[in-house]
Amino acid sequence: MADILNVGTSALLSLQRAMSTTGHNIANVNTEGYSRQRVNFDTLPADLKGGSYIGSGVTIDSVERYYNSYLTSEVRTRTSSQAGFETFRQLTSGLDNLLADPAVGLGPALDNFFGALQGVADNPGSLPERQVLLGEAQILADRFQYLDSNFRDIGAQMNSRIDMSVRDINSMARNIATLNEQIVRATATAGGAAPNDLLDQRDLLITQLSERIGVTTTQQSDGATNVMIGNGQPLVVGFTSNQLQTFTDPLDSSKTVVGVAGAGGLTDIGRFLSGGELGAVLDFRDEVLDASVNQLGALAVGLTDTFNAQHSLGQDLAGAIGGNFFKPLSAATSIAPGNTGTGAITVDITDATALSGDDYSLRYDGGQYVLTNLTTQASQTGAGPFTVDGLTISTSGAPSNGDAFLIQPTSQAAALFGVAISRPEDIAAAGPLRSQTLLSNTGSGEINGPVVTDTAGLPLAGPVTLSFNPNALGAGVPGFDVAGIAGGPLAYDPATEGAGKSFTLAGFSFEMRGTPGSGDAFVLENNTGGSGDNRNALGLAGLQEARQLMNGSASYQDAYGSLVADIGVRTRQANNAADTEGVLLDQAIAARESVSGVNLDEEAANLIRYQQAYQAAAQVIAVADEVFQTLLNATRR
Repeated sequence: MADILNVGTSALLSLQRAMSTTGHNIANVNTEGYSRQRVNFDTLPADLKGGSYIGSGVTIDSVERYYNSYLTSEVRTRTSSQAGFETFRQLTSGLDNLLADPAVGLGPALDNFFGALQGVADNPGSLPERQVLLGEAQILADRFQYLDSNFRDIGAQMNSRIDMSVRDINSMARNIATLNEQIVRATATAGGAAPNDLLDQRDLLITQLSERIGVTTTQQSDGATNVMIGNGQPLVVGFTSNQLQTFTDPLDSSKTVVGVAGAGGLTDIGRFLSGGELGAVLDFRDEVLDASVNQLGALAVGLTDTFNAQHSLGQDLAGAIGGNFFKPLSAATSIAPGNTGTGAITVDITDATALSGDDYSLRYDGGQYVLTNLTTQASQTGAGPFTVDGLTISTSGAPSNGDAFLIQPTSQAAALFGVAISRPEDIAAAGPLRSQTLLSNTGSGEINGPVVTDTAGLPLAGPVTLSFNPNALGAGVPGFDVAGIAGGPLAYDPATEGAGKSFTLAGFSFEMRGTPGSGDAFVLENNTGGSGDNRNALGLAGLQEARQLMNGSASYQDAYGSLVADIGVRTRQANNAADTEGVLLDQAIAARESVSGVNLDEEAANLIRYQQAYQAAAQVIAVADEVFQTLLNATRR
């Protein structure tokens, strides 16, 4: 009787645990990260009786969770990618909306500024038109500063998001390390049996961590999971979590960077981090936001330099040579706080039209400097000076190995862009020189210009007279005798050059055309009383369409349009990538759930099956009891 009772009892206990496990599955059907579990039955060792082995019942071999490491890893990878692309999409969309908004964008302000400049060209002697131009110039400056301020605000938001993401990552890392310890101890206590619910919690926590940063995992022999980030930087090792830290970039105080503490202090590992929200924020800041700040600054420098250059070739209402219309801009440099030498650098913008909008690092190593473009990573070595992308970088002092400098030619330009003049009279709309053809001339010779290219020799000491002489350069060699300035005589043959020939004297050029008569004279002189002259205003207005920036490939509007278009393209790419990764993530989750997810229909069927088996096992015990009672009754006789 004892044997059949043991068989029935083992069945009841095993089936009871099976029904508990099934109920556990049903109860956690909506629990995030839960993997369904199943009971694996095994027969108890049989007893040898009467020459035969008699079965002794059933036992629970294990409670196993449905789990596929590949599918789980795929979900983590897709979670990290989708979170990263979605974050990148949100950030680029915000920047795209800012730049494309006509109410705050730079395009309309540029159009209005040059429209006002055309008004001055149409009526150069009128103060109201000049005042309108100054007003539009100030609006343009305000727009540059407004956009730059918004970029700086976005940068501050990125710093906050980096801090918040690092705090979340550190908290999750600590929790994963704690779960590792609990899992290892629970497994040892249970003789190797896996604590399924704790494993689910750890897997869920690692998946949630992958939303913040891309991770890779390895399994230890004791059941603990190690978590790595970046290029293999350990975040969790066994029961220990390595905490990330944020600190201010020593070369750029506007940036928060991510690092780890080591024997040599804090080490920046941000360039190695990818995936998840943190990776997206770092990528957006480095690849999009900083590039936008620099490109906007490059436009500010280019506009300032080229407009000032043309304005300084003109003459204002008082007859003075024009000065700077916009405030001159210069490159920003930073010295690493750890520098130990006395090395110093100076950076001059020698060609604003060649600026690339990139930043540069200069590091002294092995007895020479290494200049590196931080965007392209192209580098050059030497003692200096260096000439690159419109910059001249000079070095001085006695640097020590490891000394570093950061060069940001355009990062602060938009914030500092401003109007240098305040009086409408100071707008140099006129040309400083004028020409005239004497009425007594007998030929058809004409003089066009002059066009001033250098004002160092202005104003002229007196009129410059060009007199046509058929023998100016010798018998039968015609040209112009020059009086009032050095540089003559000038060769000019009406027979072959009558369609036009250009000449250059001290800082200005002009063109002669036609067939002058012998002794015909042409005069170049200071533009005294030239308030109605608009030649320099026309030259300034022509800058709107001139392709001077980006090595002669873009106008002002083109340069700004390129910035807007680049952000638009990045936004569309992020949209497509986020949508694609969203679909792939859904597919990965569906594949994992097909293995690990709870199916209520299946669990209901299992519950009925276990219930019927339980009732049958109870009947076995009832039969054993009846047989035992029959035996007792028989022995009482």
